Amino acid sequence: NYEYFEYTDEYQWMINNSYKYGYILRYPKGKENITGYMYESWHYRYVGKKASTYIHKNGITYDEYFVRFLEKKKGTIT
Repeated sequence: NYEYFEYTDEYQWMINNSYKYGYILRYPKGKENITGYMYESWHYRYVGKKASTYIHKNGITYDEYFVRFLEKKKGTIT
């Protein structure tokens, strides 16, 4: 049952290690106002190791990463 995934050892492993393999938790708890979706402990997405490491180290969502990447490409972030 997906509803109980966050209470498993597998979830703890995913939270601590998935970014090393290029995966992120797509809709994290407490970030619903940013993602526009309710928390889904089981919903992981492959984004690549570089992006997943950045997202993990900075404690941001994929949505925030995407905006930063676009702004950086436009030259608005130094």
